[in-house]
Amino acid sequence: MPFTSYYLDFKNELRSELDIDDITSCIKSSTGVLWIDIDNPDETVQSLLLEVFDFHPLVVDISLDAQNTAARVEDFGSYVFVNARSIDYTLDSQVLQMASLSMFIGRNYVVTIHGTAMPSVEAIQSLVEIDGRPLMKGAAFFVHAHFDALIQAILPTLERMSERADEIEEQILVSPDESALATLLALKRSSLALNRALIPQRDVLSRLGRREFELIGDGADLYFRDLFEDLVRVQSTNDGIRERADTALATYLSAISNRQNEIMKVLSIIATIFMPLGLIAGIFGMNFQNMPGTEYQWGYHIVWALTLVGMSITLWMLWLKRWLVGGHSLLRRQRLGRFVPTAVDPVRLTAYVGRAAARNLQRMTDLPTIRVKQAPLKRRFEPVPFKLAGALVGKLRPRRRTPHQSAHPRSGRKPGVQT
Repeated sequence: MPFTSYYLDFKNELRSELDIDDITSCIKSSTGVLWIDIDNPDETVQSLLLEVFDFHPLVVDISLDAQNTAARVEDFGSYVFVNARSIDYTLDSQVLQMASLSMFIGRNYVVTIHGTAMPSVEAIQSLVEIDGRPLMKGAAFFVHAHFDALIQAILPTLERMSERADEIEEQILVSPDESALATLLALKRSSLALNRALIPQRDVLSRLGRREFELIGDGADLYFRDLFEDLVRVQSTNDGIRERADTALATYLSAISNRQNEIMKVLSIIATIFMPLGLIAGIFGMNFQNMPGTEYQWGYHIVWALTLVGMSITLWMLWLKRWLVGGHSLLRRQRLGRFVPTAVDPVRLTAYVGRAAARNLQRMTDLPTIRVKQAPLKRRFEPVPFKLAGALVGKLRPRRRTPHQSAHPRSGRKPGVQT
């Protein structure tokens, strides 16, 4: 099938791989929670959205081609349409590219649509297949889990961008060159692209947390306001990276100017050294017939002696004035390599997002165990091994949320996002 489906009924039984008739009956029952996840939609999916769910054709077209659509939220009475944005980890690009996740929120169903593989969706899918916990509290809380996973997926890239900013600053101070400038401009463009995606999404979370929509209730608005604060901190970190890029660019231009001054200084030193040599050579190179010393036996050696003495005196005077200090930095040539901010192991990234999402779900309430009716479930992405994900969820304990202090998927260190 062109989509994956999960249904948690009122008996806390989890089913998957539903057909069209099962989906229709689940919607009409108005009980339980149904999740339809659509990846790379086609015409069959479009007919499902229009005929079975009766969505508006305009928002269906937007959800099927939402790559360049900003984050937005629209209320249609019986359902709410939300388009969210996150980082596209499938592209090998030096500048961040964004991916869209469209969500239709009904009373007992959630439909997610995305055109590319997303670690946040894979992480939520793994948690659902383990015990169905994200579906336990209803459609609104399930959408909250998706937004939370989207924000968590941004943090590793922000850390890599911050580390790259440190490398650029060090490179500019040591040896500013075109590689530092190219990397700096790519970092700045990535920060601007992320900022353009986060500003509308912050407004979406603000509207979802103001009880503006009837379907977003039962205490879910408090959690959306909490996500709004998290997104503000993420945006603040991104703004800090962009400010560092601007400062580094000004430092680069200043360093280039100083480097040009150093080059002119070296040329001036060379010219100054050869000035007395040119004077001596000019005097003894004149073609007068009766010029004294031309017939002298040691005249050539005396000229060379005077030349070396003049050169030594000139170098000594330049050394006393400290003109010869600092020129060695011109010989250092260090270049920055190609930087891809999204170069994160997808399996470890999905596991990282899954741990954060599971921890945030665990802190909400102590949910009962859900019985999975069909086992084993077939997964499309295989992002996290069952044993690993089960062990992670089993070890979690309710505690106050610290979303920016989870283990980094690449190095195992704390992400350390500044707020």
